[in-house]
Amino acid sequence: MTEQIESEMDGFCSRHWTLLLVLLLVFSALVSGYGTWLNYFYDIDEPKYARAAYEMVAHGNFLAPMFDGMPRMEKPPLVYWTMFPFAWLASHVDLGASGLFLMRMPTVICSMLMVLGTVMIGRRLFGPATGLLSGAVLQSSVLFKFMAVMIKVDVVFACCVTWASYFYLLYYLGERSRRTALGGAVLTALGVLAKGPFAFLPLAGLVLAEGIRFNVGKMHESGKMVTFLSSLGPRGVFAAAWKDRGILLLWFAAGCIPFFLWLWGAWLTSGFDYTAGLIGQFFLNTSTSESKAIAKFARLDPYFDTLTVIFFPWGGYVFGTVYAVWKSLRERFNEKYVFLACSFLVYLLVFTLLFKLKSNRYMLPVLPLLSVMICDWLMNASRDKSYKTMFEMGFIWLCSMAAMLGYRSFRSGNVSVNLADGVPVGQYMDLMLPFFIALGIFFLVLLFASIKQHEFPALHIVLGALAIAAVMPFYYNALPSYASVADSRPLPIMGQSVTDRMKPFANSDTLVIHRPFFIKTYPDVVYFLKKLDAGAKCMYSLGSEAPPEQILQAMVKPSMAAELFRREHNDAERFPAYEYFSRTEFRNAVLLLTSDDYAGFLKLFRALPQRVRSIIKIDEFDVLTVKWVKQRVYIVRINPEKI
Repeated sequence: MTEQIESEMDGFCSRHWTLLLVLLLVFSALVSGYGTWLNYFYDIDEPKYARAAYEMVAHGNFLAPMFDGMPRMEKPPLVYWTMFPFAWLASHVDLGASGLFLMRMPTVICSMLMVLGTVMIGRRLFGPATGLLSGAVLQSSVLFKFMAVMIKVDVVFACCVTWASYFYLLYYLGERSRRTALGGAVLTALGVLAKGPFAFLPLAGLVLAEGIRFNVGKMHESGKMVTFLSSLGPRGVFAAAWKDRGILLLWFAAGCIPFFLWLWGAWLTSGFDYTAGLIGQFFLNTSTSESKAIAKFARLDPYFDTLTVIFFPWGGYVFGTVYAVWKSLRERFNEKYVFLACSFLVYLLVFTLLFKLKSNRYMLPVLPLLSVMICDWLMNASRDKSYKTMFEMGFIWLCSMAAMLGYRSFRSGNVSVNLADGVPVGQYMDLMLPFFIALGIFFLVLLFASIKQHEFPALHIVLGALAIAAVMPFYYNALPSYASVADSRPLPIMGQSVTDRMKPFANSDTLVIHRPFFIKTYPDVVYFLKKLDAGAKCMYSLGSEAPPEQILQAMVKPSMAAELFRREHNDAERFPAYEYFSRTEFRNAVLLLTSDDYAGFLKLFRALPQRVRSIIKIDEFDVLTVKWVKQRVYIVRINPEKI
């Protein structure tokens, strides 16, 4: 009876494939695009990407990404290229909600393409119904939704990896056409241009899967018993890789050649070696990551809690999925599960060893595979007692995780908001309470619905996806919004509020000075400097470690900005910021300070003669950072009325 229902569902999805796919993509666009208009940065890295794309538009150098006139070497250029046309449009509008909406479009589009790629992988492996529902599962994953609205590289990279995995899958299943080879080459190249060599991980998963298939074939020929562990011998990996050396070499070269051509072009056009920057950033991330692997293995829940949170609300089904994959490999050695398991394990192992699970976003590229595996288990597994037990256990785990997190938040008085940990909720409770109530209702409805929903998994997936979408407005209504310095809840938001406060006395002829730590901590200030230049040119700020006395001298005589910059950069002529400081005739200057920086300058201010102190005006006000943390900012300027 179950197989008949599944066959009928696949038949229905096949007959109405185009309509159902369009409906899913419309749902994807609505969910991913929700919140793109919010006049607020969700993450501290967002303004760095947005500003780099804006500078690419302003100066026309497509090969050397810059942030505030300094080389931004952390990531390859693909994400900036995808943002370029939208940044060009945003440069013609205000830098508020409409500008941020445009800047977020590339990740929204890539998230939709990820959903489409997930559908194609699921359809190719397990049929049209599983494919479509896998897309719904992915789109209703909370982490996926969060990342889809952020101006960052992660979704762009994950999109390339997902589609590269699709072409690797076609090759693995026997489709050795020119289209498959070309598609794999193009997507591998784009993936490497998005996030470097990590784009080769799905290719490594393919090589491992081919090696396992080779070992299994040899064992069957010799009449030996096959297990998954016995099939992991290195002999098969090397033999399979040598057999497929032509296509593997093509895909590897396709990934390497454009990447190294970009590095060469960036060096020629800017004079900066982006290779050193990328390698340095890699070692910085890996060396400073706090190791969580030992702590996790020391507990009874090594990764299930992480997967539950990362893959909410479908992470509770990891139990059943792991059991089903293990059972399939043990009893039938289904090659489809071999491919999925190898791709997932390679990625998980590498990122666990290198980054120690430092951030949930590192798991984003494997969410499509998780969606397919979980959806396959929900849809296609035998409806026996173990299935019902695993289904109900998944919901018990999910709800217990929610209760544990809620209790922890209640005890500590803080909560994870907008991917920021440890946010004190007391002063924001009027904003968060409706969201907490909506989330509680969601859990209750889903808990009661799960009692019989194991008999109707397709309906359960659709209802779960819609339920998650229904909670989103409550969450986004709780996030800060920005209208003006005087009308913001609960506090003026950093970046916009700083530039808006400077508007009455600063413009494109104003030199903005700060300590380098200030922009590292508040990069959104640099993005919103465009509010001051009124679209006339690309303003740069001067981040200087000079003694406070020299900074004060530059405020009185802003024309010495280029000289200060040259003192700290021997090769100053290569920096766009230096060119700007050299050719701009500054009329006044503004100094931005954090509380820590201000403490260092306060001693100087107090030592100044009263006549000098009287012309220095200091504005201080409290702001809200992207982490929902209250900070105090100081704006120091020379008051011309006192001169």
